[in-house]
Amino acid sequence: MASANYRPVGLRIQSPSNGLVHKILTTPISTLVGMLLIVVVTLLNAADLSVGKDKVGLDAQVVLKLIGIAFAGIYGGIGFITDRRVRDVLQSFPVFWVVIIIAMYFVSSAFSLDPKVSLASTISLVAVLLLTVRALVQIGIMPVLNAIFVGMALFNVFSWIVFFVWPEVGVLKEPLPEGKFAYRMSGLAHSNVLGQYSGLTVLLGTIMFFTYKKHSVWRVGVMVVALGALIGSLSRTSLVATVIGLVVAYRRVFFKPQYLQRYVVASMAGIFALMLVSTQVDIGAKIKEKMSIVSKSGDADELTSATGRSEIWAYAIRLISQRPLTGYGAATSKHYLARYSSYTHNMILNVAFSTGVVGGFACLIMVLGRIRAMLSISHPLADGILAFIIVNGFFENVIFAIITGMPTMLWILALSWLLLKDDPLVNTETGELRATDLSKGSLRFSQ
Repeated sequence: MASANYRPVGLRIQSPSNGLVHKILTTPISTLVGMLLIVVVTLLNAADLSVGKDKVGLDAQVVLKLIGIAFAGIYGGIGFITDRRVRDVLQSFPVFWVVIIIAMYFVSSAFSLDPKVSLASTISLVAVLLLTVRALVQIGIMPVLNAIFVGMALFNVFSWIVFFVWPEVGVLKEPLPEGKFAYRMSGLAHSNVLGQYSGLTVLLGTIMFFTYKKHSVWRVGVMVVALGALIGSLSRTSLVATVIGLVVAYRRVFFKPQYLQRYVVASMAGIFALMLVSTQVDIGAKIKEKMSIVSKSGDADELTSATGRSEIWAYAIRLISQRPLTGYGAATSKHYLARYSSYTHNMILNVAFSTGVVGGFACLIMVLGRIRAMLSISHPLADGILAFIIVNGFFENVIFAIITGMPTMLWILALSWLLLKDDPLVNTETGELRATDLSKGSLRFSQ
């Protein structure tokens, strides 16, 4: 006779009704398509498998990106036509600033050196805007964040695979002054782009872990992989932007009013110590010596000139002043800045160069408006994205790239969070942010 305490030994198969398979099968097709397109756009649109990462042209990988963009545009366009909520978000500030900038991109395409390329680049921006807004409205902020994070995880993992398996593509040999070279991890993209992706992965993963309570081993593993890629890319701008993004996101935790007196005392003590040391040591020479360690070439002058970008900015401003009303069209900077760089290396100058001063001014107002909103209401996700993209955008294009991708999607999310109703951080009845408990794995913040 079997014992009453007998328990069968073996594998226990979980019912599909409680598992991932059932969740997928019960998810609407439109939701699955939207999330898949977000993953594809995040993974592919920044990928560049050319040696040196400086190839610009219509090849197989560009065609693949354009196919993804086409499907994203169709998906977003259907949402625009059929769902009034999508149209309402697009017509609401601050998202409407993106619409204004896109309109200027279309105008400038008529004056472009290569109108077809400029138009294709502009259409990619339209497609990503429509895809992002429809997904946020119809699918929800958390599924969208999860889809973006999955795409970023794949980007980082495949970048490491390319780095080890295909070093001719995965390692960027960057020429420096005096015949020197810096060997930087590039993986699926240029090292600066890899730095942006890996930095945003660390930033997004941290906020989802602490604020949205998305606790899982695989997310932590992805953040570790991304942190390694961030360091390997030698992208100092992205590294600094990641740190600043996290500090800004959780400034209400780090900089509490009750600690203000301590900060003031510490600052005064630091200034006094610096003055005392300056009487004994040549501070300028010491700073230059330490800066040379951080520079890739070993010369501190590389940093004081923003690694040569100040010269690029000056030349770009001269070009903008020659065509202030029409600009030069999207994706044409490679023709006009070939003697300096292929890009303006500044996101506002990039828009001004492409569309003229009106588009550049709209981009500036959009950024300043988002900063003003951040000062009145704290939202870790939106604020962290804002800080990262602004810091990185001071030295790189980041958003409104030749083929628009993940950073622009996150930027649109950061602009539109006040318009969304399903954010777990927002009280749907009052529109105010919910206060969460640090002891439960989330950081506490308030208005």
